[in-house]
Amino acid sequence: MAETNGNYDWQERMRRLEDNIERNWQDHERKDRNIQGLRESMVKQKENVDNLLLALRNLIDRIPPENLR
Repeated sequence: MAETNGNYDWQERMRRLEDNIERNWQDHERKDRNIQGLRESMVKQKENVDNLLLALRNLIDRIPPENLR
């Protein structure tokens, strides 16, 4: 980091900062893709649950009331 004359190597520091920023952006983009994938799967799962509940309600509606006691 420090040169022999005591000056700080600012170019090296800036290069490392830029590398860190680039890694952070890549990490952010990866997390964003993962969250989008999770959201899509949750939407599909909710649709499946809604369809299952509808099918159960339809099945219960077909049972004669005297058999529900």
